[in-house]
Amino acid sequence: MQVFISHSSANAPLARRVEKLLAAHGIESWLDSSDIRIGTLLRTELQEAIVASKAIVLLWSKRASLSRWVAAELLTAYHSNRFVVPCVLDATPLPYFLENTLNLPVGARTTKWSDALLRAIAKAPKSRNRVPATLRSESPQLTDAIDAAAAGQGKVLEALDRRDLAAAQAMQALVDRLLQAMRKSWPLEPMVWNLSGYNEKNRYTIKHWGAIQAGRPPKNKLLEKAERYFFDSLFGNPDDYSALNGLGSILVYSRDFAAARFFIKRAIALARREGVSYEEAKSDLKLIAQAR
Repeated sequence: MQVFISHSSANAPLARRVEKLLAAHGIESWLDSSDIRIGTLLRTELQEAIVASKAIVLLWSKRASLSRWVAAELLTAYHSNRFVVPCVLDATPLPYFLENTLNLPVGARTTKWSDALLRAIAKAPKSRNRVPATLRSESPQLTDAIDAAAAGQGKVLEALDRRDLAAAQAMQALVDRLLQAMRKSWPLEPMVWNLSGYNEKNRYTIKHWGAIQAGRPPKNKLLEKAERYFFDSLFGNPDDYSALNGLGSILVYSRDFAAARFFIKRAIALARREGVSYEEAKSDLKLIAQAR
């Protein structure tokens, strides 16, 4: 049996303790302690380790909630049909899609925590965590705002297709203001996060148009913001194929092709399940193939 340990580097000492605990009970574990966490998000070796594991032990904390590596590992586990066992280190809320899962608090008063962890691993089902039902009611105002933001983003892309940067910048400024107001009015709405992710991607594309056309997209804080928005959206609904492809497209710009390929393929598969031919995602997949 193999178990994958997902953790923030800030919680590495505890991760090593868990590794030793599992080894003492004959359980092999996969712990990423390499310096890869300052570079590539989801290399092939890591993906294979998640797929080969019976369960993923998640060491969840404030630092873990901010880690792009932990976010990628959790979503990879979910989309690889692997069960996550959350071990909660502080009061940071778990991602919504894990809220129905029994979690194991970690602390000085939890004397039986190690026994509970071993039992949870032994009883882990051979399938991913069950996502809680989404109980949401979209007001007419939110629907209108979403439609307006999506239409505005479409016009930005149309202007870029015409290579009319001035028109793209003008429309982008309008969409920026609209989404800023939407985030203030509906701060917990996943669709607003999703649109915000695409918006940061469009801002990046306009700002670095010349470098992108030359095949040399630079690293930039806008990409990091876009990535975070998509992660937050997927923590609410990991099956949102638009958010999955948005995340993948950001990773193409970051030249993190293994992770991009994984998430874009999942976006295409989920869209196909709903009868949607996701041509934009297929185009992104072709970009990755050309970059190899």
